[in-house]
Amino acid sequence: MQEDTQHTIERKLTAQKTILLVDDDEDEHEIFLSALKNICSNFHLVSADSCDNALDMLKHLEPDYIFIDLNMPRTNGIICLQEIKKIKRLAHIPVYMYSTGINTKEGQKALQLGAVDYLVKTNSLSTLGALLKKIID
Repeated sequence: MQEDTQHTIERKLTAQKTILLVDDDEDEHEIFLSALKNICSNFHLVSADSCDNALDMLKHLEPDYIFIDLNMPRTNGIICLQEIKKIKRLAHIPVYMYSTGINTKEGQKALQLGAVDYLVKTNSLSTLGALLKKIID
């Protein structure tokens, strides 16, 4: 029995993490990817440039983490968060709001709607990497 538990723990530690980033800015996807590459090698970043694209992907995808930009055209991050949280099979997945212009009021609303936390975007790869490492580890 202990051998099975150890095997499960080892599999979780070595399993590739799938991360969905929902952001309309292509540069942000590159920055996020670079920061991830600096902290770990065992991940798969899936990018969506809108809430609609993310929802389409989530029909067949169950990521380990979801990061959503707050300020997107058409469907903003708060609405995207609400739509994702309606999908019962994804309820256990941690969702983070990730934006340059997130204030405490918006952050609190995101938390009330089911986000785990909200992060302010940074241009520093090391700062972003440290934040992501804390989340992913």
